[in-house]
Amino acid sequence: MIEFALVLPLFLLLVFGAVAFGTAILDKVVLTNASREAARQGAVYRGTGLRPSATQVRTVATTYCSQNLIAFGGSKVCTVTLSADPATLVTGGTLTVTVTYPFAFLGLTGLLNPFGANNGLTLTASTTMRAE
Repeated sequence: MIEFALVLPLFLLLVFGAVAFGTAILDKVVLTNASREAARQGAVYRGTGLRPSATQVRTVATTYCSQNLIAFGGSKVCTVTLSADPATLVTGGTLTVTVTYPFAFLGLTGLLNPFGANNGLTLTASTTMRAE
């Protein structure tokens, strides 16, 4: 019993640390895909003479985040920044989409968050594409 009582906290710390790290990596992959999907949406010319607006491109990224992020009941809101307005982008120009998300393991904030107080881990992904 004494050995179990001594080893249990370390074992739980190891297990929860692995789960937190895995969740953070998965959310980073989701952000990367969200930025890629949004950049592709803004860079593709549709042949109708119309390019998507900045709002449409941001909506692609935020929708992807809200559907795929693992937040354990916390917020799934990501922030999307564009380097240029896709509606005025000319062929050959570049569009960079940056998506950021404040990661909180198990929805914990403050001192209980294993990544630091005040959501100390901010995940960021950025994708640059040339306009077609």
